[in-house]
Amino acid sequence: MSEEKSACYICKGCGIGERLDAGQMSNIAKREGRMQIVKEHDFLCNAEGVKMIQDDIDNENVNKICIAACSRRAKTEAFSFEGVMMNRTNLREGVIWVRPDDEESKETTQEMADDYIRMGCADLKYMNMESGSGQQMRNDHILVVGGGVGGMTAAIEAAQAGYKATIVEKSGELGGWAAKLKSRTPSIAPYADPADTEIEAMKAAIDAFADVTVHLNATVAKTSGAPGRFSADIATESGSIVTENFGAIIQATGFDAYDASKLEQYSYGKNADIVDQAGLEALALAAGDGEIKRPSNGDAVKRVVFVQCAGQRSDKDGELSYCSGHCCSTSIKQAMYFKDQNPDIDTQIIHTDLRTPGSAGEDFYRSGQNKGVTFTKGIVSEVTADLKVKLKDLILDEEIEEQADLVVLATGQVPNSGINIDAIASDDDEEGSETETEESSNEIAGVSVLNLDYRQGP
Repeated sequence: MSEEKSACYICKGCGIGERLDAGQMSNIAKREGRMQIVKEHDFLCNAEGVKMIQDDIDNENVNKICIAACSRRAKTEAFSFEGVMMNRTNLREGVIWVRPDDEESKETTQEMADDYIRMGCADLKYMNMESGSGQQMRNDHILVVGGGVGGMTAAIEAAQAGYKATIVEKSGELGGWAAKLKSRTPSIAPYADPADTEIEAMKAAIDAFADVTVHLNATVAKTSGAPGRFSADIATESGSIVTENFGAIIQATGFDAYDASKLEQYSYGKNADIVDQAGLEALALAAGDGEIKRPSNGDAVKRVVFVQCAGQRSDKDGELSYCSGHCCSTSIKQAMYFKDQNPDIDTQIIHTDLRTPGSAGEDFYRSGQNKGVTFTKGIVSEVTADLKVKLKDLILDEEIEEQADLVVLATGQVPNSGINIDAIASDDDEEGSETETEESSNEIAGVSVLNLDYRQGP
């Protein structure tokens, strides 16, 4: 390292010069603090003051600086000098803002400020420039695991910010669940109709960025290293392993649809005309601009019933305790599919509580009402194989039945974490077994997404 040269810069702005004797502090910095350069400035954080400091760094070889001004939390963008050691001595928040502004306190306030200067200079004296470990170089490459809307959005925004991004997608195309939708709920006013998924536009944006690499039919075989310097082995479609280094990893692996066959009370799988929301999207995509037909016989749909919270917001074993957040808006959107193709189709949404979060929210719900979608507050107890929907109407307080041509179950989402939750639960149940070894008790069956080869933390 070159010879050390220290400088102290005292700001007189923000009331510091009015409350304190800057000249006295300068003398202390020079005589007691042994600062080789001491300067005062009316507003050290303005362009002129910053230039004064930078000129001393460039021309006078100053490599240790004490800035006696405001808090180190303030003006960080102004007082940012590379290649030097810096102390921020807090005269504003630490001295004048906490001391009484009267004649009686003036002397002790000055003494306090003088001590701050002494401490700042002493602190600077014992500072050393960190050499670093050699392993902390910045890596601007981001690994995005998952090529759905979340993953593509992350990669696009990373590229727009000047970072490189690599997408690893396990399927043969980008888009995830959104690519399986005919449309999505609107995100721009007036929130009246379903909107385009914009998946093709996002794919085009990905293709346009030279710094975004996409691996399809690929998985992450191993992740080693540490935060900021990850090393990932990517198992590619060809069967080869590509090893790359990344500064950060974004896991955007999305969700899986809840298995509706677990809901025996709704007869899913016993009649082709009982589908979940993903199944209806498939029917809508297949129909294109034409009418959505009954899967069982291809006949026109005259009456469709949507059953909300199917297997959600439930305390029953195997069902979801939470609300998946999108299902009510999705059912409104799907009901509009039918109303837009034929206003005479009877569309009924049965719900306990209707929840439409997001920007579309209430406006999208009102639009569904205006198009003739019927909303019934009730609890569905059973859907029979012959499409009878049995429910308790919570407004009329009576048990009723609705006959449908098509029943749609709003079954919700399960996080696609890559870990078999059932295996974890089973492992917990067996913990403590006398016949089980310590090694086997720590094993978790299932597929890992990142396949971590390191442990962070104690």
